Amino acid sequence: MKTIHLLIYLIALLPLSGQEGITLPENSKQASKILSQVRYAYPQKTLNFRGEIRPRRIGFKMIPLNLSFNSQLIKFEFFSENNSTKIIDETISLDFRDDKINVLRAYDSLTKEIKDDDLSNSIRGTDISYDDIVMRFLDWPNPVLLKIEKAKGGKAWKIRCANPNKSQLYSIVDVWVSQRSGAIVRMNAYNKKRRIVKSFEVDSIQQIKGDWFVETMIVRTYPEDGKSKPTSSFLKLVPKK
Repeated sequence: MKTIHLLIYLIALLPLSGQEGITLPENSKQASKILSQVRYAYPQKTLNFRGEIRPRRIGFKMIPLNLSFNSQLIKFEFFSENNSTKIIDETISLDFRDDKINVLRAYDSLTKEIKDDDLSNSIRGTDISYDDIVMRFLDWPNPVLLKIEKAKGGKAWKIRCANPNKSQLYSIVDVWVSQRSGAIVRMNAYNKKRRIVKSFEVDSIQQIKGDWFVETMIVRTYPEDGKSKPTSSFLKLVPKK
């Protein structure tokens, strides 16, 4: 049972050969192979986590959540007044059943689909956007395997993904995939001016029944003008007993 998404990390990949002398088509093929493992390995059995998001800014309190996922659906549940003893007042679902990702938001007894133009919107006022949990960059064509370098937990493949849609916020995304676990352990996203606008980095992982999952990570949002300081949100997940 293996899976991985922005908030969920596991799966082991076989090491790829060295990159010297590899042609661009072969390079892109290897990069696509790695990213396809990241996208499409989900468990059949539903797994459940409790979590919290801590925006590191004045006036924002801890945001509790429930997270569940399987091969067809990933669901985030948030509580009224951000209090885990109260009722669930917002649900965000990623539905994979139609061979594509449908993002649905249920709030105030209404459910609506989040369209592409709204995927850059923040979730619950944090540094995490819909785009960050959907990870559209995994499906962008012709990714490039840049190098193998050290990242959290050891060596990682550094892969560059270029967005064919120039109207979206993320123009280029660099992603680091751990050779040991197959997990995305770091991501940097850049706008069309090549300025960094978003990053996330895994701080710690946990092993559950032989599979690897994210335990803590930090997500940063950088102002597009490149002048102000970035904001950040800290995410923690623990399995439900």
